[in-house]
Amino acid sequence: MNVSCEDYDKVAVIGIDGELSDDTLEVFRSTAERRLAEGRVQFVVNFEKLSSIDSAGLEALLWLQDQCRQGQGDLKLAGLDETAAQILTMTRLDRRFDIHPNVVEAVKVFSQG
Repeated sequence: MNVSCEDYDKVAVIGIDGELSDDTLEVFRSTAERRLAEGRVQFVVNFEKLSSIDSAGLEALLWLQDQCRQGQGDLKLAGLDETAAQILTMTRLDRRFDIHPNVVEAVKVFSQG
């Protein structure tokens, strides 16, 4: 798995290329922790290149959302394919996350708020 992080003004966009699972979680968490340590609290996780996600990956998203909200920020998800969307629906996490069709739309929401 490759994890990238780009800043769009005050929003950190984390891109995941591959799977977000127990085996690959450390890279995701360390990337997020670095941005949190810099004071970032507005995040978008880009799912466009995500191949799969397991329960540990879902827990990592919930962890990041909690970290963002503690700092008065939030986490948004973008670019989910049909499988990822179904997983979030089945686990009812689609009710917890703000989901957008792409990164641009997700970042726009932060600038409107």
